[in-house]
Order: sequence, then C-alpha cells, then structure tokens
Amino acid sequence: MNRGMRWVCLRVRPILLGSSALFAGAAILLRGGEVAEGIREGISLCLTSVIPSLFLFMVFADFLALTDAGTILFRPFGFLKGVFGVPGDAVPVILLSLIGGYPVGARMLARLVKQGRLTSQTAERLLCCCVNCSPAFLIVGVALPCFGSVEIGAVMYGCQIAAALLTGLLARILWGREKAHLSLPSEDDEPHMGLLQGFVAAVAEAGKGMFVICCFVLVFSVVSHAMAFLPGGSIWAGLLEVTVGCAHLPGMPGMEMLILGTVYTSFGGLCVWMQTACFLRGTGIRMRKFAFLRGVTVVISLLSTAFFVNKLELPLPVFATSSAAAPAAGAATMGASGLLIELCLMLLICRISSQKDSKSEK
Repeated sequence: MNRGMRWVCLRVRPILLGSSALFAGAAILLRGGEVAEGIREGISLCLTSVIPSLFLFMVFADFLALTDAGTILFRPFGFLKGVFGVPGDAVPVILLSLIGGYPVGARMLARLVKQGRLTSQTAERLLCCCVNCSPAFLIVGVALPCFGSVEIGAVMYGCQIAAALLTGLLARILWGREKAHLSLPSEDDEPHMGLLQGFVAAVAEAGKGMFVICCFVLVFSVVSHAMAFLPGGSIWAGLLEVTVGCAHLPGMPGMEMLILGTVYTSFGGLCVWMQTACFLRGTGIRMRKFAFLRGVTVVISLLSTAFFVNKLELPLPVFATSSAAAPAAGAATMGASGLLIELCLMLLICRISSQKDSKSEK
C-alpha cells in the first residue's frame, strides 16, 4: 500500500506541478492587464506602507547586531535568558522582533545560526515568537485608517506582544528539553564592527533584505488581485498578503474590521511566511514548530484584543465607514439641507397619494 501511494505521488506530483506552471504562465500572458494592475498596487503598498514602516528599523536592528551597541543596550534584559531558556545572544532577537516587524527576528536568527552562536533547534523554537507585526504598521496602517484611533492600535499591539511571549513560553515547554549543543563558529562569525563600519554594513544589509521583501509583496499582490473575482476574495487575500488585506478593511463594519485586522496581522500572511523561509535558507532552521503554534498566537491575539477593546469601551464604528474624515455635527451645507427637505416632501406626497388611492378603491 505504501509502495503504491509512493508510486502515485511520484507520478502525479510532476503532472500537477507542470499543469500548475502551465496555467500560471497562460494566466500571465492572457491577463496581462490584471497582472500589471496587481504590480502597480504592490508598488504602491511598498512605497506607502512596507518601506516606511520597516526599512529604518531593519537598519537599526542590523546596526545593533553588528556593533557593541546592542550588547550595552540589552544588558538589563538578561533575565529573559532564563525565562525562555536561550543564550544571551538571543535576547536582542526576542526584543527587536517585538517592535521591528515580521522579518527582523527571522533575519537575526539566521545570522546567529550561521555564526555558530545559536543552534538551529533553539532558533526553531524562538521563531515561534519572533515573527511579529510592528507597532508602526498596526497603528498607522490598520488602526488609524480603520478606526481613526491610536488607542485601538495600541491595544492590538499589546495583545499581540502578549500572544507572542506566551507562544514562546509554550514552545519552551514543548521543545525546550531538546539537546542543543552550540556548533563551532563558522567563517561568517566576525567580531563586532566599529560604529561607522557597522552603520554602512547595516544600511547595505537592510537594503538587500528590503528588496527581497518588496519582491514577495509584488508577487502576492498580483495573486491577491487575481482573487478579486472569487466570492469573498478580498477577505481571503489578507491571508496571502497582510498589507493587501488591511488596505481593503476601511469601509467594513467596526467589529468585522477588528476581527479581520487582528487575524491578518497576527497570522502574518503566506507572503510573510515565504519571506521568513527565504531568510532562513541554508541555516537548517525549519518552520514546522512555527507553523504548528501560529494558530495559538492568532487565537490569543484575537480573544485578548476583543476583550480589552470591549473592557476599555473603545469606540468601534457600527456601520461601514470610509477612511475619509466624517463631517462635524452641524456642518451640513445649505444645499444638503435643501435636498433633505425636498426628499421629505416627496415622501409625504407619496404617502398622501397612496392613502387617497386606497380610499377610492374602497
């Protein structure tokens, strides 16, 4: 039976892959306009959301990792070594991943493993809590356009931090007893640079990483754009690319925006997962533990966010709204007031005429 299933897989898999590639190539050729529109939307998202919220922090994180500044800055947080059961070199990864944005933690873990300062087993465990949304994107990219509220963005961010830390502790309970001996330092293990050299290297490395991230955003923007014809395609698109999904949230009812925004940002989207896998290439770090516990992070984030938004009585729009600012009370124009009166008169005339018709029928 196993031999038969293996034979079927060996025969069917190439056929499926070839058919999928042929279908994708035909779609690109026949739907060039839609593909171009998706690329344009992806470029707009990169310029207005991804790069502004991520690039400078990637430079900052790389600068701390390449110089002695990080060692000095994170010394007071040494107690996290015992909490998560990790070496001291991993403490900056935990902290910077909570405020830096999705790929920052993965890039730093990959660098530590390549330098022999962290085992791949420990990195796999830390990956479960080191792929997080940045506060800049949650507040500027989600809370303000959807709710016009910094407070809701702060609540979403705080709940996702708590979810990430709890997931990290759960990962230690499940896999913290694995035998993980540090490997010998590799050729990539370099001493800390000077401030000027570290800054130059940080900008260069962040630029390379930013280019990779934007390329993935462009690809998944095209795929998300192609899903628009499906029922609920704009909603499912957020599970592919988080910035695309959050860009379609304004205009929905408040609770729906809160639920979808929390799910999108805590899950990260397949685009972020692919970015993470790209940065982890050649390190031996697998994403199985990360994928296994990602649902836990989403559930904790969603339940805690809904609880605290309700507990703090933060206002959510009941009906669908737009991202444009609503006019202040009493700010209606004379033309709008006259139109409203005219509509009321028309309704009154229709009601009177209908009453006369009913009496004549009797």
